[in-house]
Amino acid sequence: MKVVKTPLRVSLFGGGTDFPEYFSNNKTTIIGSTIDKYIYVTFNKNTKLSKTKYQIFYKNNEFVNNVSDIKHKVIKQALKKYYKYDDNIEMHIAADLPGFSGLGSSSTFSTSIINLLSNICGTRMSKKKLANEVINFERVLLQDCVGYQDQIHSVYGGFNFIELYKKEFKIIKYNNKKFINKLNKNLFLVFTGRTRSAAKIEKKKLKQIKLNKNYFDKIKEISYEAKKIFSEKYNINKIGTLLDYSWDCKKKLADNVTNNFFDGMYRYAKKYGSTGGKLLGAGAGGFFLFYVPKQNQKKFIKKINSKYQIIDFKFSEEGTKILNV
Repeated sequence: MKVVKTPLRVSLFGGGTDFPEYFSNNKTTIIGSTIDKYIYVTFNKNTKLSKTKYQIFYKNNEFVNNVSDIKHKVIKQALKKYYKYDDNIEMHIAADLPGFSGLGSSSTFSTSIINLLSNICGTRMSKKKLANEVINFERVLLQDCVGYQDQIHSVYGGFNFIELYKKEFKIIKYNNKKFINKLNKNLFLVFTGRTRSAAKIEKKKLKQIKLNKNYFDKIKEISYEAKKIFSEKYNINKIGTLLDYSWDCKKKLADNVTNNFFDGMYRYAKKYGSTGGKLLGAGAGGFFLFYVPKQNQKKFIKKINSKYQIIDFKFSEEGTKILNV
């Protein structure tokens, strides 16, 4: 049996500018990190005595004899492209947190399945090749409306500055553990209780990219400003202010990024101590990430936990990883 363990991510700054529709002509930087919440995929070859060829266990279990009959589009296309054997197989999918919640779970799963099947079939890929493989798989084969950052984070792991320009990417690892730990203590992941599909939201943003280019540009500029803070030349608490500015721009990219419920939740968090935050991912559900200065945290935790759910997390250092069981 083989297991792949791949981390989810939080995106701090630059999200939305990681689509080639923007960065093909505009150099940008994404700031974010993987976290200690994971997607797990297990793979086992069954004997010929098993009643069905493909047994796939997730929220909708599937038992089929032909790969073309698999309903899960990622698994179906990945098996067609990356699995070269004719075995009876069994797969199980599990995750630490809900999908469709702004933590990059869709691309994290694609990374997991491609890494796992390639490894089983003896194909070894560098991190850069694997990241590009996942990007092409999602954008070209699946025709998904996704950017570049989620695949890159899930493959490389750790705290990253991702530079994007002309369909190329460059990773700059940030390894100041003292600063990362300090930042981690001031960030709170809060579940809205609602999940959503990102595709409709992202498609609407891209349709309006020319109209809203000034907001995309501002998000990019805020990311460059935030990058300066990581050199410790500025007060770390400025991150909250920049998240607030970035969220204000993000809301203007499309009219379905937020609504009265999320706006009310954001105001409530700021009333009780947060200096800034944002809905992660495309928006419209999932998780808020809030920055809360140390002196405000006791009040913030008490008030937020009375209405919502705070999820403890730590930044992680490893990307997708194969485990032999």
